[in-house]
This record gives sequence, structure tokens and C-alpha cells, in this order.
Amino acid sequence: MVNTSKAALSCGLKDRQWEVTVAVSAAVEKELKSSEAVILEVKKILNSNKYTDEEYSTVVAGFIDQVIEHLEAIILLTRSNINGSAFALVRSVAEGLVRGVWFTACATQPQVLKFRNDDKIDPTFGEMSEAIDKKCGIDFFADFKKRSWNPLNSYTHTGILQIGRRFTGNVLEPSYKDAEIIEMIRMITVCILLLVRPYLVRQKHDISAKGIDALGGKYGKHQI
Repeated sequence: MVNTSKAALSCGLKDRQWEVTVAVSAAVEKELKSSEAVILEVKKILNSNKYTDEEYSTVVAGFIDQVIEHLEAIILLTRSNINGSAFALVRSVAEGLVRGVWFTACATQPQVLKFRNDDKIDPTFGEMSEAIDKKCGIDFFADFKKRSWNPLNSYTHTGILQIGRRFTGNVLEPSYKDAEIIEMIRMITVCILLLVRPYLVRQKHDISAKGIDALGGKYGKHQI
């Protein structure tokens, strides 16, 4: 939180060195490398198949590609110690996950075409989350929305969660904790697995979908 005491405020703004350097702890770097390994395996699985050119398929393929790029950008930002911008991108990953799974599992053909032609999606993030749970017989996405949406908005829209981490005591110097960074990296890495798997299933690439399951199991046990 922002320090509200009446002590003098000092600015610790630093000249940004634009070469890519490892400016993170060993624990964070380990998590980043693990996430990178997951991304590489996901790409290998995706590249091993062919996909239909149905409207929903090309839309979801675009979501997958964009979410992977966001994840790669977050890794680069984190490694460069530009954590505020990394955290600001996380909501876009969550939105890409929910939209992509909704288009895979729930959207009608008119809804797909409305998005393609008019760039409009009528259901809200929460409504899409509930629809996915109902269609897939699970209890995950609605709870994910409930737990994460307000924090995600605060980071993306420069709310108090973001502003509070611009300070170290009374000094204007970022104070993102390793545990927070690691939790964020793990969440977005799981998001790409959750996005890709149902797409592979609908495309009838069951062996590849099982490969995603196995990859998620290894990642969950910190074996990658």
C-alpha cells in the first residue's frame, strides 16, 4: 500500500539500461525458465497438427497465438525488472483464456461471425465464465473470475495494487515481491495450458490434448 505517513517522499527513479539483463532473483529466474520450457513444449504440440479453417478455429488460433506472445512479453519484462508493465498484461492473458475457451466450447456460429465481422462479443467476462463451466460440467472459470477480476483490473488500470508497489517505504522505487512475481508467472503459464487443451480436443487431436495434460502435471509438480 502507499505509505501515508508525513515523512518526506524521496524519488528513486533510475536511468533505464535498455540491454536485456537478468535482474531477478534465482527463484524468479527458475520460474521464468520453467515457464519458457512449457511454452516451447506447447508450441511443439501445436505445430505437430493441422487444424480446420472453420471460423471458430481461426479465431481461437489467434487467441492462442496472442496469449503466448503476451506470456513471452511478460517473461521479458520480468527478466528486465519492469514488473509493473508485466503485471498490467496479466488481465489480457486471462481475457484471452476465457474468450478462447468460450469460442471453442460455447459460442454459436452467429456469435463467432459477429466477433469476426463486427469485433463484438455480447456476453460479459463473467457470463462467458459461467457458460464454460456449465457446458463443460466443471466449477472453475466462474470462481477464477470472482477471485481474480478485481486484482487484475487494479494492475491493468493502474489501481492501488499497482500504485502501492511503486513505493519502497517513502522512496518512489518499485517493490514487487518475489512470491507475487512467481505466483503471477505460474498463473499465466497455466492459462495457456487451459486455453490450448479444449481447442485440441475439439479439433480431435486427442493424443496432443493428453500431451497438454501430461505437461500440466509435470509443471504442477515443478518437474519442468
